[in-house]
Amino acid sequence: MKQLKNFLLYTNINKDRELEVANDVKSRISLRGGNAYICCNEDIDLCAKEKEIDLDSLDAIIVLGGDGTLLRAAHTVGERYIPMIGINLGTVGFLTEVDLPKVDEMVCRLMNGDYTIEKRMMLDGKVNDSDFTSLNDVVVARQGALRLLAFKIFVNDVFFDTYEADGIIVSTPTGSTGYNLSAGGPIVSPKASLILVTPVAPHSLSKKSVVFSAEDSIRIELVEKRKTQVNEALVSFDGFKNFEIGVNDKIEIRRSENELELIKIDEESFYEVISRKFRI
Repeated sequence: MKQLKNFLLYTNINKDRELEVANDVKSRISLRGGNAYICCNEDIDLCAKEKEIDLDSLDAIIVLGGDGTLLRAAHTVGERYIPMIGINLGTVGFLTEVDLPKVDEMVCRLMNGDYTIEKRMMLDGKVNDSDFTSLNDVVVARQGALRLLAFKIFVNDVFFDTYEADGIIVSTPTGSTGYNLSAGGPIVSPKASLILVTPVAPHSLSKKSVVFSAEDSIRIELVEKRKTQVNEALVSFDGFKNFEIGVNDKIEIRRSENELELIKIDEESFYEVISRKFRI
């Protein structure tokens, strides 16, 4: 693989308050003749403009934090889709695969071209006239009163089912270990090509997760449950881009043409990671 020399270190300031880890990684890169810029602003695109960093010249982004930090990086880097690798400063960490003791090995392997690239499927979503992209999931959840929401689900413009639930999760394989898992959905290999739809606390024992083809398009419509009840909901893309909707609003979701490139240096398989992190 290509030898990497130019890096952006995107750090979660709440987990690396004194930038100790970021500065350590930067020093290791500099000692090997590379270049690294530290960004602790939540928005990478804004940070790059403030520090006059040419994002197009970067070989990779090293994310210091947890899975949420990597998701934010993916959302704020714009349309560039620069390869990323994460150093786990969080808890479980499925996207941020490198633990602190392996930082020196990571830097060495990246700069020597000793790594692989794993492409992750993403989703494109449209809420009314607004477009969004998601790596993990698109979540439609209630807001306000603690009442069930009613959803109509269409697949390829054909009516599929009606759900009464606290919410609906439309997930990628990468997102299967996130909110989808907490809601009782299945764990799926990130290399799979599919879309998961999982209800959140459904008002029926028969309503379970459904697995659709990655080529299917999903449409969710919020419908009126009772004449006396005003249904309001919030659509969230990876927990960062939020959009309020009401009755008869529609969310259209399909596979994105873009993919996130994750840099991998660990030989451990996804199934070994699952077993280790969940102590299966």
